[in-house]
Amino acid sequence: MDNKIFITDDNGKEIEMNILFTFDMDDKNYVVVYEGNNDEELFAFEYDEDGNLMSIEDEKTLKSVQEVIDAFDGVEDEDN
Repeated sequence: MDNKIFITDDNGKEIEMNILFTFDMDDKNYVVVYEGNNDEELFAFEYDEDGNLMSIEDEKTLKSVQEVIDAFDGVEDEDN
């Protein structure tokens, strides 16, 4: 299994990203990635069946994705 993808930034530069994990939620697919060895800064994208990445724009979806990332990292909700 290939654990890397390439993302093109706004300046046209290709950035190699490491895939931390993928998951499905509400019939959509998501991937969580990080650059290089910096697994402290994570990025999440929705992707389609062709592997095309899409930004997550919806605030509710962003919150849900963050909850999945926190659960993966073992971060507890500060409200509890």
